[in-house]
Amino acid sequence: MPSRRKVGAVMTTDVATVGPDTPFKAVAVLLASWNISGAPVVDEDGQVLGVVSQGDLLEREAPHGLLKPGSRQAKRKAGAAFVADLMTSPAVVVRTGDDVAVAAKLLEEHHFHRLPVVDEAGKLAGVVSRSDLLRVFLRTDGEIRDEVRDEVLLREMALDPSALYVAVHNGIVTLNGTVERESMIPVIVALIRRVDGVVEVRQTLRAHFDDRGVSPVPPGPTGLLSRKRPLV
Repeated sequence: MPSRRKVGAVMTTDVATVGPDTPFKAVAVLLASWNISGAPVVDEDGQVLGVVSQGDLLEREAPHGLLKPGSRQAKRKAGAAFVADLMTSPAVVVRTGDDVAVAAKLLEEHHFHRLPVVDEAGKLAGVVSRSDLLRVFLRTDGEIRDEVRDEVLLREMALDPSALYVAVHNGIVTLNGTVERESMIPVIVALIRRVDGVVEVRQTLRAHFDDRGVSPVPPGPTGLLSRKRPLV
């Protein structure tokens, strides 16, 4: 089932970057012209080395303001002329295949506004921000309902969507009707919760057959044709 809950689907790919040898003033101009608070620092191969932010630039101008006076970091930034000495390293990154919940947790833990996104090879693929993550929940109720019917019920569960009642209001999915087996109900609910924009699932589904206590049939031949009772 396609999902925009992956970081790679919501990230911004048009990213302003700098190299470790970028001068201090050039960084200040770049951040101001792009109206951003920070930029990933990458090497020639696109590997993320760190992040340089407005806060890093301010530390260079007033090294004793936010950093502990006399610390190694304060001394390094006080005389920094290039990004290599200004940047925060290593960078906190997420991968394109990570769930948006992973990115949200990192942003909250570190009080960041954006994170570099890397691919499987560790190269910069984009940047994800708080606003990017919020877009997941901006889908219309109609879009959510269509995906529940077409992707979850029809494609994933092989059910006739018209046989069930499906309604969506403010991201809350209401589902009722009758399915074949009781064990199908938690699966349906779990799949619907994965749909982008779903806030809650409320269901009153019933089943024709309660298969929760039924033991699976053991593999191999049984009965009159089993190996223990050969034909004579």
